[in-house]
Amino acid sequence: MRMPSPRFLIGLVLVLVVCVAAAWVLTRGDGGGTGGGTPEAVTVNCVGGSEKTELMADPDVKRILKDTYGVTVGFNPQGSYDQVQLGTEDLKSRKIDCLWPSSASAQNVFETKHTGAFGEYRAETVLQSPEVVYAGPQGTEALVKAGLVVKRSERYYIVDLKKLLLEYVLKRKTWDSLGAADLHGPITVSSTDPARSNSGFTLTQLELNIIATADVFQAPSLAQAKSVLPTIRALYDAQGLQAASSDAGFRQWLTQGAEFHAPLYAGYENQLIQQVVQMGASSAGVLKNVRILYPDPTIYSDHPILALDAAAGRFIDAMKDRQIQEIAWQKYGFRSSVQVGINDPAVFKDLPLADQIRTTTPPNAEVTLALLACVKDAKECS
Repeated sequence: MRMPSPRFLIGLVLVLVVCVAAAWVLTRGDGGGTGGGTPEAVTVNCVGGSEKTELMADPDVKRILKDTYGVTVGFNPQGSYDQVQLGTEDLKSRKIDCLWPSSASAQNVFETKHTGAFGEYRAETVLQSPEVVYAGPQGTEALVKAGLVVKRSERYYIVDLKKLLLEYVLKRKTWDSLGAADLHGPITVSSTDPARSNSGFTLTQLELNIIATADVFQAPSLAQAKSVLPTIRALYDAQGLQAASSDAGFRQWLTQGAEFHAPLYAGYENQLIQQVVQMGASSAGVLKNVRILYPDPTIYSDHPILALDAAAGRFIDAMKDRQIQEIAWQKYGFRSSVQVGINDPAVFKDLPLADQIRTTTPPNAEVTLALLACVKDAKECS
């Protein structure tokens, strides 16, 4: 048998070395931590919505991020529209690697204002939570009798939000007029401050879609939006003093009496889920006094990570990990936008969560900025 020549053997060895090296680079660079040990450690400085604070402080999430993906996250809460309107130089000087707003509209605003500013920019939605309206048993019953809310399979849906806003809120009708004897004062839909917090601003976007268009499933044009901005401002003014952040606002609503503090309060679906999970058996009182009303349709609050550099891009990939996504749903109530089969409402047997939710499209960046200017300054509403 003829032996291979030395030149052939040397070439074969070189090919093998190149293949091994390429495989090592791929396994180290995929952010998946598979086959090549833990990737090189990176620390990501991220600014995000306050409702994700506890998720990012979760010890299991931190462990998976660090041990499997080599990612440590420094998380600092800030309102969605405040963060996406930070200047390019400000972001760079503060060494911010990523933003994590609670809205695809906020992402759109950022991309409009920072086109081409970050060469390694990428964005992806990793979590979702629908906008809901929280109520109590008395307010819910009154709205059902008025035909504004219907009950389907133990779940409540606001089927005529337009009438509620125009015929009841703007006309300053009282809860007494609906027969809710223990609820007093004018009917309003409260929220966090839409000028600072996305849960409040999402309600305002939904109100705009409903009032500005004949088809709620069609986002309004700028001309349509401008024609009803005074009406939107009137709804905003009807709320009075509002909390600055989603997390603090919802906790304040619960601790100050729920429906006796504000009979209708808009927020994220995940906020009640998170509260119930944390309270465990002692959550019975909360469940007794709180109802989830799903606007039909509502707006899904996407939670896109806006990676400004490669390290934050690894954070995006890590957050799509199935185990992290399961923790986000089962402990914090965030629905997955990347993993199939995780968002099973049956996980929360005591909560009547909707398994399918009808949604509408939020407005584009131009309309969003006009709406945001209006809620910040009444002079911008004309």
